[in-house]
Formats: sequence, structure tokens, C-alpha cells
Amino acid sequence: MSRIFDWLINSMAIVAGLILLFITFSISYGIGTRALGIQSPVWTVQFNEYSLLWMTFLGTAWVLSRRKHVAIDIVTSRLSLGGKRVAEIVHSVMGAAVCGVLCYYSLLIVLNMYSRGVTDVQAVDVPKSLVLCVIPIGFCCLTIQFLRNLTAEIWKGRKEVAAHE
Repeated sequence: MSRIFDWLINSMAIVAGLILLFITFSISYGIGTRALGIQSPVWTVQFNEYSLLWMTFLGTAWVLSRRKHVAIDIVTSRLSLGGKRVAEIVHSVMGAAVCGVLCYYSLLIVLNMYSRGVTDVQAVDVPKSLVLCVIPIGFCCLTIQFLRNLTAEIWKGRKEVAAHE
């Protein structure tokens, strides 16, 4: 199961990277067309907005799994090894709880928008549920990753206790 989840978040991170390339090239294309006096495509701003959302929610679980997320360690750097473990456990529990709640409520909102047929009316009409469906997916993956971090920290603590006995 762990391998499947690792494959999933790695694949999502690759897609997030490809989306970043799309953003880079589409903005460059828009700048180039304006510089040449040609009207920029009307869809670029709209789809770049969507892309920022998708890139963020597709990449967050991968970043968390690598522990490359932004962390303020002013307090934890001064803690003992046991204190750091407790802080990591509290962090993982709180992260899983918050992301789990956000996953649930964002899923309800997306399903509501889908059932009502809400459309984002801009240059290109797009179903709002299609734009926002990545939010519960991202929060679900974050919840799972926080729980994985929690179990890893607990097992690490048990191994340290067993080694000292």
C-alpha cells in the first residue's frame, strides 16, 4: 500500500512540475505575442489561475513526504530529542486532523457544485467542480501523508526505546 501511495504522490508531483512548465511557457507566449503587437490568447490568464491551484494541491503531499515544506524551527531546535519527537507527533496529528476536515468539507462543496452544474464563466466556460476537484484530492493525500509521518515517528520512538533496554 505504501508503494502505491508513493507512486501516486510522485506522479502527482510530476504533473505539478509539468503544470509549472505550462505556466512558464504560456506566460512567455503571451508576453511574446504582445511584444509583437499580436493579441494575446484570452484563455492564458484563466488557465494559469487554474494551473496555480492544481500545481499547489498536486505537489503538497510530495513536498511533505520529503519534509521539504516550510518549517519554523525556532522552538523545536531548542528541544531535546524527546521533545522534538513529541513536537513532530503533535504536528502530524494536528496536520492530519486539519487536512482531514478540509478534505471532507471541500469534497462536499465540489459535489454540491457538480450537482448544481455551477460553471466558471470567463474566457472559456469550465465546470467549477472540475476546477476545484483537486482540492479534496490534495487534502486527502496530505491527510494520508501526515498519518504516515505520525506512524513513522511513533515507530522510530519505539525502536529508540527498545535499543536503550
